[in-house]
Amino acid sequence: MPVTTGVCCFRHLNIIPMQNKAKIILSRPSAWMNRFRPYSIFIDDIHSGNIKNGSSEEFLLNPGTHHIKCKIAWYSSPVYTVSIEQDSVEYLLVKSGIRYYSLMLVSLFSGIIINLFYSRVMDERPLGIFILQLVLILPALIYMLYYLTVGKKNYLVIEEDKDNFFAS
Repeated sequence: MPVTTGVCCFRHLNIIPMQNKAKIILSRPSAWMNRFRPYSIFIDDIHSGNIKNGSSEEFLLNPGTHHIKCKIAWYSSPVYTVSIEQDSVEYLLVKSGIRYYSLMLVSLFSGIIINLFYSRVMDERPLGIFILQLVLILPALIYMLYYLTVGKKNYLVIEEDKDNFFAS
């Protein structure tokens, strides 16, 4: 049986000689949203692994241009194109693309609590309370509807990890 030295084999079976390598390190910060769900990582449209909350994954690739995409359920990130040279390391960060998640939840629950309060206390709600509920609930529902439909490919964001200690 022949012994191969200096060869690295990936999950998607790209065999890369060790002297001709480039490395991508993909990090995922710890976040409350999607805490228990791993992101699937696709490099050049091939499933290359998963990344859990608050962790990092390394990928050895051939030098050149590669297209990286992350998915979680039917949500995904836009394709991130990276060009890496031989013996170089590229540090990338994948995170949720939803920015105002906590503000959306506060406004949604505030509108619901106001509705429950006035439905128990009064028979008729004043017009001002109805308008307040619309102002609180409607933007939150539109925001959620955007990410469920049109924005599903912007749910995750891949960017260069500028805060990484090892990135120069």
